[in-house]
Amino acid sequence: MLSEDGVTILLPFSGRTEEGVYYDGVSQIRPDDPRYAELLPLAEQNPQPRRTRPSGPVDPDTAARIQRALGLE
Repeated sequence: MLSEDGVTILLPFSGRTEEGVYYDGVSQIRPDDPRYAELLPLAEQNPQPRRTRPSGPVDPDTAARIQRALGLE
């Protein structure tokens, strides 16, 4: 996946430790990486979706429910 900067390739990974803990993350591959030239054509076909900001203000009742659920009141 090509990042929003149009240069960095984001390569997701995940797994499980020997202790049974699941993990995931993203490797950032930059132009100085030997794998970059090979991965770039595929990454260009799969750009990272653009993030959009919420169109309106947060509903106060929803915010209050979330804060209560998280114990933040």
